[in-house]
Amino acid sequence: MIKLKGMPNSIVRCVVPEDMPSSELPSAFGGILEKGASLLQGARLVLDFGGRSLSGDVIFRLLSDFVWPSGVSVAAWITYDAASQDVLKRAGFHISEPSIGSSPASTLALQRSLRSGQRVEYRGDVVISGHVNDGAEVLASGSITVLGRLSGLVHAGYEGDESAVVVARCMEATQVRIGGRIGSVEKDETSCRGKNVIVSVRDGAVLIEIGSL
Repeated sequence: MIKLKGMPNSIVRCVVPEDMPSSELPSAFGGILEKGASLLQGARLVLDFGGRSLSGDVIFRLLSDFVWPSGVSVAAWITYDAASQDVLKRAGFHISEPSIGSSPASTLALQRSLRSGQRVEYRGDVVISGHVNDGAEVLASGSITVLGRLSGLVHAGYEGDESAVVVARCMEATQVRIGGRIGSVEKDETSCRGKNVIVSVRDGAVLIEIGSL
């Protein structure tokens, strides 16, 4: 069942279950159009698909059957599937969380793990309660905290902020990026692999320290 959640600044978040078959999406959104017309009136909509992949055909059907008839303004299409993000970007759609007030929300908290092929990009800090598996990506303009295992690629301060940090409960990644700097960890390196780490930039170099997360 698709859920509608009110947010500040007349933003409505439309949360789509990841396990809902794609064939059911048009009818589910049609039901919202019938029952939630008053809530959608004048709203900015965030379409939150979680880790679901979106084909070009599904995107077009949602536009023609729901977005255009409802007259809503879609502030963002949120999906963690990297291939779907690329499709949406090429179509000119926003894929980042919208600004709340005069500035973006400071922290994006995700209570999930990211599997291979999924990507999170956020203007602010990102906290992930699960794992960032090999093949997954996290990009943040601020700092990144991973409370599980970090095996994928993370890039903190991607807009050039080298004061950002990366914190991981279990470090298994071979590379960490902060600002314009890249820190590498050899696969046979034992001093920090599997341990709590804090990664920062000091004197122009990426420093990986054993932490206490």
